[in-house]
Amino acid sequence: EKEPASLKTVVQILKNPFVLIMVLSIFFQVGFDVSMNSNIANYLKTRYSISLETASLGISIYFASLMAGRLLGSILLRKVNTKIFLITSTLVTLAGLLGILASPTLRFTWILIFITGLGFSNIFPLVFALTVERKPAYANEISGLVILAVSGGAVIPPIAGILTEKYGVTSSIYVLIFCTLYTLFATYYLLRQKPAINQ
Repeated sequence: EKEPASLKTVVQILKNPFVLIMVLSIFFQVGFDVSMNSNIANYLKTRYSISLETASLGISIYFASLMAGRLLGSILLRKVNTKIFLITSTLVTLAGLLGILASPTLRFTWILIFITGLGFSNIFPLVFALTVERKPAYANEISGLVILAVSGGAVIPPIAGILTEKYGVTSSIYVLIFCTLYTLFATYYLLRQKPAINQ
């Protein structure tokens, strides 16, 4: 029976490039999620000169899209290849963010926020599951590192806030795009790794 993960083994496994890349991916995913929730209302308020109350609808739309996406994902993953679904989800997220930047109207931006959340909704669980699938011998250590990677939710939003104050609200969307681009890179790297047979 495998021994529980210790601090030493958790630190040691970070020397594995694959594990490090995937843990950073989860770090940026959590940062993305928290940043989206904390910055989207301010972005809408400033971009479209609306009240904070109206702009806060963007948060509700994003949350609703996550719930809808996870429900849809639970159905589609029974029929769709996991790799294709993960890549598509990441690309949809990226397309939604780019659309938000280019959107000419508030209503269209709301739709794009929903699309962004729909794409993002299943990325975290899929990345985690596929990472463990490829390194099952380190499942305990990876689980511990995922808990550590949740700190992305405390690191990325302040960075987005600082950039917003210095360069304007659009920069907060660029932070989200950066997080998504890294996730896309990590997804490509992940899917190139073969699942373990016996480790």
